[in-house]
Amino acid sequence: MKNIRHINILPPTLLLGLSAFLSSVLGVIRDRLLAQAFGASSSEGIYNLDAYYAAFKIPDLLFFILISGAISAAFVPLFTQYKKQKKYERAWKFASNMLHLMLIFVGATALFIFIFAPQFTRLVATGFEGEAFDLTVRLMRIMLLSPLIFTFSAVFMSLQDSFKTFFFRAFSPLFYNAGIILSIILFADEFGVFGVTWGVIIGAVFSLLIQLPALPRIGYKHYWVAQFSDVDVKKSLRMMVPRILSTSMYQFSQLAYTAIASFLATGSITILYFANNLYALPLAIVAVSFSITSFATLSELALEKTFKPFANEMKRVMQEVLFLVFPATVGMFLLRDQIIDAILVTGKFTAEDAMLTSHVLFYMLISLFTHSLNLLLVRGFFAYHDTKTPFYANVIGAVGGVASAYFLSKSLGVIGVGIGISLGNILVFLMLYILMRNKLSESLLDMLNVLKMILVSFLMGMVVFFAVLLIPFPEAFWLKLLYLIFVGLLGIFAYLIISSIFKIPERQILLKQLRRMF
Repeated sequence: MKNIRHINILPPTLLLGLSAFLSSVLGVIRDRLLAQAFGASSSEGIYNLDAYYAAFKIPDLLFFILISGAISAAFVPLFTQYKKQKKYERAWKFASNMLHLMLIFVGATALFIFIFAPQFTRLVATGFEGEAFDLTVRLMRIMLLSPLIFTFSAVFMSLQDSFKTFFFRAFSPLFYNAGIILSIILFADEFGVFGVTWGVIIGAVFSLLIQLPALPRIGYKHYWVAQFSDVDVKKSLRMMVPRILSTSMYQFSQLAYTAIASFLATGSITILYFANNLYALPLAIVAVSFSITSFATLSELALEKTFKPFANEMKRVMQEVLFLVFPATVGMFLLRDQIIDAILVTGKFTAEDAMLTSHVLFYMLISLFTHSLNLLLVRGFFAYHDTKTPFYANVIGAVGGVASAYFLSKSLGVIGVGIGISLGNILVFLMLYILMRNKLSESLLDMLNVLKMILVSFLMGMVVFFAVLLIPFPEAFWLKLLYLIFVGLLGIFAYLIISSIFKIPERQILLKQLRRMF
């Protein structure tokens, strides 16, 4: 691997994983405060949490399609290429140009959505009428400020990723959640969801400010340039279009799930969001962290003359992800009722709301391991400047998932939507995995080892199951948290011991790197 500076991604992965964990803790506090203040199905007027979550969808769509999608597809690979070639001036001009052009485009799009917010609200919350509809329109218009702020954050974080520097970007989600929590505490009672919505803007500003100290450390140079005719921009646009379409399919599927839920019982959108937030905990801590820290290395290895180094790195990271995701999935399966009870059952959030959330989460967790690998596989294709394959995969996943959710929701309500989401994730994985394996002509998974991980996770689950069976769940909130921590640590301890007995190599690799760090 000449000219490739291979780095061990585990320390930065652990940093991002720790950040994701702490952010998840803040997310848990955020969701608990929201559940306490608004509930799922018992609030009205400016305390209608369904309207708040529905209003999120279009600004989120704008961010993920035009900002996140564009950067992940084109920005990091091209910037990394120029940096590797020591063309630093060209790299910084490219970065500045992309930042300015994205700001112009996002700003113009946000203004268009602001003007036609009622029509966009009708798209995302088709089942809303009257007060709920008007409230969603007003909230959406406020939230359109966030994509502009996140444009700066996304570019600055991508620059740090290119330099494999993750310290400051790791704190971004912490500050974002902190801003929302602060707004709930200070403004929720008096201003309802309006106060929380402004908290989203405050959190976005916080997440940007924490990036600024990183810029001088990576030698950032800003150039006042905005040229659509630039050759690098044209090359980026050619790479972006399929990625934007791919992200659009995924995001439109999320819009469709929300629209389907808007026709169901009051609180269905909120329940879907709470279940998704819990589902996202292991996804963010493990899968997102690994995919972010491995991307720059994969982009470098994609420049090699043979596929072998790239395939080896992809296989290594995928195995490590599965080693962590399998037990996390089993643990959440078994402890989901207790987790939901401890976090959400408070104030206006009822036991019935908790039961529905648990059922939705159960079916979503089925696809957690496929979703985790999808994040890495997509970046693998991006490293080869291939943005079309993820697009085709997302089209299949979106069509299959949304169609399933629509028909299943007729008889199962919001639970059917959860099943549809899982089916969509599985379809995307099957296509991405098969096509990546064919492209590299290399095996991407050691199936015997994967089967060992599944067996060990099952045995760990038996330990957790009997712990839940034998130890009564307490009533007090803090005792519930201690209970979850104790049973969770018991499961981790059991998993490490059993995986040692079965001689799973990923256990030794991860523990070895942990010992190096500490």
